[in-house]
Amino acid sequence: MPGNRAVAVGGGADRLSDLPDGILELVLSFLPAADAVRTAVLSRRFRGAWAHAPALNLSDVLLQGRFLGFAREALARYGAPDIPALHVTIGCECNLGPATAAWLRDAMERATGSVSVSVTARGEAVTARGGALDCLILPRCLRAKSIALILSGVGFKHCPLVLPEPGAPTWFGGLTELSLSRVRLQERVRPLGVFLSSCCTQLRKLRLSKVTGGLAPDEGLTLWPLVLHLDLLEELEVDRVETFTKLQVASSNLRTLGVLSCFRSLSQCGMDTVVEISAPRLEVFSWSGALPKHLSFLNLNGSHCIRCLRLSGLSFYLPGKQIRSASAVRLLEMCPRADHLIVSIDIPESTSPPMLNREELKHVPHLPNVRVLSLEMFAVLQLTGCPITPIISSFLRGCPNLTRLHIDLSKLNIFSRLNAECFGVRGNDETEMKKTWQSTDHRMWKRKTWRDQQQLISLREIRLSGFMGTDRDMEIADLLFGFCLRSTVVRHWCEDED
Repeated sequence: MPGNRAVAVGGGADRLSDLPDGILELVLSFLPAADAVRTAVLSRRFRGAWAHAPALNLSDVLLQGRFLGFAREALARYGAPDIPALHVTIGCECNLGPATAAWLRDAMERATGSVSVSVTARGEAVTARGGALDCLILPRCLRAKSIALILSGVGFKHCPLVLPEPGAPTWFGGLTELSLSRVRLQERVRPLGVFLSSCCTQLRKLRLSKVTGGLAPDEGLTLWPLVLHLDLLEELEVDRVETFTKLQVASSNLRTLGVLSCFRSLSQCGMDTVVEISAPRLEVFSWSGALPKHLSFLNLNGSHCIRCLRLSGLSFYLPGKQIRSASAVRLLEMCPRADHLIVSIDIPESTSPPMLNREELKHVPHLPNVRVLSLEMFAVLQLTGCPITPIISSFLRGCPNLTRLHIDLSKLNIFSRLNAECFGVRGNDETEMKKTWQSTDHRMWKRKTWRDQQQLISLREIRLSGFMGTDRDMEIADLLFGFCLRSTVVRHWCEDED
């Protein structure tokens, strides 16, 4: 066979044509289909090889208005009924339209491995001519194991995702991963949660980002619930879905859950939302934004319980904004078994040294189970001129059994090299504030340092990132290096390191 010929030796030899069939087809699978087809001019060996590549990548970047004709031809000439991987990108408005939506439906039915569809064309100009991508209809049966739909350029009035209607046989039994981003669900069809729970029973990973529930009669966004009963689901991420009225998840195998910046629109309107999580094996929980009024973690038998061991997304705001820290405090109280925390501390520009004291973080509960802690500090130091070390020390006192500590200082130094006059701060203001703090609170903090260090005798590893050697960085180093004397492993990352 041609793929088994001996490799020629000498200058000008066509070594690429001598590759085995499988490797040559794999190489072509990384190319856009238009470029893979053009390789036929290189040699006989390349003729038709693209039609056996394990991935078909169709993009209109080079094809412009000829995309649909080429895509149809490529699908017809592909060398097998099944396509292992299908990737489609449409960025030109002239390639939108009902014909494109129909072609996408046929192409998705032939995919057996992964499917990704990305539409970045906005579609307004085409709509005026009656050529919008009216909707993307999911087939009743899909054999793909992974599906990712990203309709990032399509306005809310265009291109809804149409789920198969109930009442007819529907099969998505091979689907294990699903990602929907910037998708508007068509109204008057069964809810997404019902569809997933009944038709996608093998789903392991689910990600929803900026998904909306359709348009209301007044062209506002429809409020909608998401109720999932997926026993095999292991990872769930819901990102910036602001129109939920309810999030209910029941899965005996769920390990990772992320709820990021959801419910914001409803909370601003004063509407009550409900979040109920039944996941006895939950290990990693990330949350950002305000908590809904009704939040509960239940065992499958209905008792309150959470096994979460890694908790991230918590934010504390100082000072005078402790009400904004209420969500973080509630989560810490609801997850007493968490042993790994990722926390951010935000110090607003209006803060002054007298506003900070050793009781500043008194609303943080005692955390004896925490073994690993990551702190990310946010502050514009040229404006605040406040010491950071007492805040860190106050938080660490609540975690007496730490073994690993990571402090990210990169957000402290964002404006540290800029002229303070650009922010309306006189050059000596920070110096005066620092002197005021040093003359009073600094001496008191120094007396507490040794006591704090004695409490963290279990600390074994320290990591600093974003360290630039500023005065405040050095104050933090002075605090931590006392712990390091009793540590067996010390790591120090500077800003320019990976």
